[in-house]
Amino acid sequence: MAQAVSIKYGLIALMLGDGASPTEVFAAPCGVTSLTVTTNVETNTTNLPDCDDPDLASWLAIDEISRQKQVSGSGVLDQNAAETWREWDLAGGPKNVRVYTNLSAGAGGGHLAGSALLTAYEETGERGQRWQNSFTITFDGKPVWVPAV
Repeated sequence: MAQAVSIKYGLIALMLGDGASPTEVFAAPCGVTSLTVTTNVETNTTNLPDCDDPDLASWLAIDEISRQKQVSGSGVLDQNAAETWREWDLAGGPKNVRVYTNLSAGAGGGHLAGSALLTAYEETGERGQRWQNSFTITFDGKPVWVPAV
């Protein structure tokens, strides 16, 4: 039996663009300890009756209507990253986002890239613990996959 070749957490990173022109700089906000990349698919279903025996239960056909990619995460609210999160939360609007997989091209490395909105943001604290934050970032349209070079 062959063992799975896993990817360590530190080899995946969320990178936020600073919006600078002509050369935008991307940086990972410190403190993120959990990331989830999700694809949501909206579908419609249609009952397909059995033409030979209409009394049989029908099977459902499924059609894809739309797709959406999101990145959500959480972690310790780093003092240096707090301003970045709060500015985006208060100003709204799009930001260029990348989700890096820091592996060679042959091992699946590269990054997802696209314009995205901060669609959910939360900060929480509890006595005796450190301040935390959580977020959901939703890509505006289809992100592109850029393979590592």
